[in-house]
Amino acid sequence: MQGKILNNRYKIIKEIGRGGMAIVYSARDTLLERTVALKMLRPEYKSDAEFIDKFRQEARAVARLSHPNVVSIYDIVVDDERIYLVMEIVEGKTLKDIIKERNKLSIAESLEIARQIAAALSVAHGNQIVHCDIKPHNIILNDDMEVKVTDFGIARALSNSTVKVTETVVGSAHYFSPEQAKGGEIKAYSDVYSLGVVLYEMTTGELPFQGESPISVALKHIQQKPVEPSHINSDIPEEVNKLIMKAIAKDPADRYQDAYEMRQQITYCLKNLKNKGKKQTKKEKFNADETKVMKKPDFSFLNNSDHKQNNTNHKNTDKLQKNKNESKAGAENSDSKGENNNKYKKPLFIIAGILLFFLVSIGGVLFFFNQYTNVPIVQVPDIEGKSLSEARNMASEVGLSLLENEERVFSEELAENYIVNQQPRPGERIKQSRSINITVSKGPQLIKIPDFIGSSLREALIELDNLSLKSGDIQYIFRLSEEPGTVINQIPAAGAEVEKNSEVTLFVSRGERNISVRMPDLTGLEQAEAVNLIREKGLNVGQISVESSNRFIDGQVISQSIKAGEYLPRGIAVDFVISRGSTNSSAEDFHSNRISINVTGSERREVRIVIEDDNGEEQVYQAVHEPGDNIVRDIQSQGETELRIYFDDQLIKSESFGG
Repeated sequence: MQGKILNNRYKIIKEIGRGGMAIVYSARDTLLERTVALKMLRPEYKSDAEFIDKFRQEARAVARLSHPNVVSIYDIVVDDERIYLVMEIVEGKTLKDIIKERNKLSIAESLEIARQIAAALSVAHGNQIVHCDIKPHNIILNDDMEVKVTDFGIARALSNSTVKVTETVVGSAHYFSPEQAKGGEIKAYSDVYSLGVVLYEMTTGELPFQGESPISVALKHIQQKPVEPSHINSDIPEEVNKLIMKAIAKDPADRYQDAYEMRQQITYCLKNLKNKGKKQTKKEKFNADETKVMKKPDFSFLNNSDHKQNNTNHKNTDKLQKNKNESKAGAENSDSKGENNNKYKKPLFIIAGILLFFLVSIGGVLFFFNQYTNVPIVQVPDIEGKSLSEARNMASEVGLSLLENEERVFSEELAENYIVNQQPRPGERIKQSRSINITVSKGPQLIKIPDFIGSSLREALIELDNLSLKSGDIQYIFRLSEEPGTVINQIPAAGAEVEKNSEVTLFVSRGERNISVRMPDLTGLEQAEAVNLIREKGLNVGQISVESSNRFIDGQVISQSIKAGEYLPRGIAVDFVISRGSTNSSAEDFHSNRISINVTGSERREVRIVIEDDNGEEQVYQAVHEPGDNIVRDIQSQGETELRIYFDDQLIKSESFGG
């Protein structure tokens, strides 16, 4: 194949990979002058017309995906001889190769790679695309450990094919979800299971199930419970262990329902892991040159020396006593004249001794008094907000010591082992002999997250507010088994300890799809109209607040708490904001323009309208629309105005007026 030109455009350079269902070549796109990858399916698939139709359909859907972690598809070619995809070429190694080289990856690396894979899958799941074959072989990493997920849609097309390729089954059986192994319906949660297996393998270096054949492995996925990853690798934190075990749960209802939900938990674990790493302090090194107070009992050789010295002293005392006893007899026979002379000398010695004692005592008192009164005066350093080790060094430099209060205190501003306050205050002048009394932080007070699962959304939000926690993005998920408006999952999980004002993401049941309603667009409506429309849809009116606006006249709805176009369970409360009119007393230069937008394409799109005028930049419209929807809006602005329209964050139209 080398040197061959396909479709009068793609010149084959060399083969770069081979698998059970395709051969991959690097090629030169002679039209656009760039290097590409050609994934050429094996010839046996050409005989299956059903597969070719399914392959085209899946490939076109994947080609519309645009994400840094998804390998881009440039072209789809199905001719009389071949079926192949023209794709972005990625330099790097497969995740499988990296695991083989290193056996297992660090927890942080594994979570970061899994987060990027989940990000790619989130985009796919949001577009109703299921990968069906997530495994390390289909994950490519470049030198910067950036992830590219490949082979989207090919496995799903193969699942409907009458052609059976043994190698493909063998290569994927270790990562099959139980429903895949049983030939059941494959949904987003099937990819979640496969990603859980990949994360299991990255953190432990082992697969959850091994077997002599694909069938035996598939049966284990269906029937057996895997060994928990933390039992294989004790470095795996409990929250990461729970993340993996939830992802590879047998029952799809017990898993994360899609990659977005799993990515939220991965991000939380990754952030928590990094925070714990920052809080760990390095053990202080021994400095041989530093002056330290050392206690004599700490050194056994000094104790031994004392013991030997005492023995020697005892022996010398005994010897001296013996000599005294021997000389005593001679002294008793001395001349009586010596005794008479000594009788007059003794009183003089006693008097002299007493005088000498008093002189020495007075001298000692004067010496120590002088030493005390001449202690140097130093300035107290500012150690508040410093770490305990840094504060010790600062105090030591000016000859002061630290005296820590018995009880440490919680602090929202300072981490554990940092100085909250000090006495004496910074800048005061004190003698070197004194200590600085300090109060040390034990870090922010952590709040234990309750279990919100099974509660209503309103109850959960009230409890979050009472605990000084914030609600993150509320995710609404269709769930047959739960009442609409019921919390079905949460991140972080119940029992986790977090800091004050941390975000908790709630996942709320929409109920069955056919009992959900589509959120109407309220912006621009009068308050009464908005209230009536909400009630007509089976929704409840939530909080109504009032703000000034230069875009909307008095009484019109400025914004709403739930984006238009979203599907919601009946009974959900909707908050909205009403305009009290412009704060600008002059109506000069105001423009009112009616715009009409047709939503093109074949999929749902988020439409945003942004206005920039003399009052600044503001988003005046945001809603999710079905293909073919027509949007008519009256836009009010002041002075020179630029209007921008976006579909899914892509600028579609820009228009200026009023200049």
